[in-house]
Amino acid sequence: MAKVAVLDENAATDHMMAQSAGANLHANGRLITQWSVDEVCDWLSRGGYSDLIPFFRKHSVSGAVLPKLNDALLKEMGIDVIGRRVLLLSEVIKIQAIARTEWRTQVLWSSEQYREGPCNNMLPYGFPCAVESCTGRPNMYTLTNSKLNILRTEKNCNTPCTGCFGFSIDSDNIDVSDIVDVDVKASTAAYGEPTGFVSVVDKRGATYRLMLRSAECQKTCALITNIKEEAVLHQAAMRRE
Repeated sequence: MAKVAVLDENAATDHMMAQSAGANLHANGRLITQWSVDEVCDWLSRGGYSDLIPFFRKHSVSGAVLPKLNDALLKEMGIDVIGRRVLLLSEVIKIQAIARTEWRTQVLWSSEQYREGPCNNMLPYGFPCAVESCTGRPNMYTLTNSKLNILRTEKNCNTPCTGCFGFSIDSDNIDVSDIVDVDVKASTAAYGEPTGFVSVVDKRGATYRLMLRSAECQKTCALITNIKEEAVLHQAAMRRE
């Protein structure tokens, strides 16, 4: 059976970030905004700024604070040597870029398309031919702070038992700040778990439908709505900065 490499956009982003930032920023594998004061000081030491560690400890500069530093704040912290401030700010600019990328790509929710089987789901989806070459693969859904990704893997020859001809991958990336409406259609059943739908509409009028268990739909709708509002607020805050 033909196999398809999974399209992992987050892994690609992590690789890009590590290459652009250098080993110092990814030495501990944690998000920069989650660094403790000690981890920030370790970063300073690795970068050749050990002499500035007392200033950062005194002012409790953690990873959440680090990307917000500017020349005025460094001077207020007591770092008076202009040359050291200029060099350190060039490193802080890298931190700011990485922190923005980390925020954008942080996975907040993921799921796969729910495909209900016959007889109230008592039999597997696609029965009696419930194998991948017949049924194809479910869509994958991923929500980050900036995007809703829908990854579709479809058979190249869309007839029964033709998975051996391979699969094609198609990916939709919806900017969460462009989402204008999120609707839910769900139901209940005496037996099994019925299929529900979360419909997402963007400002261009395009509609995207997520097929989930009905019990998941309301929670997923609320999460997408909240992330959309947070993204709009975040963009406004970035513009003010």
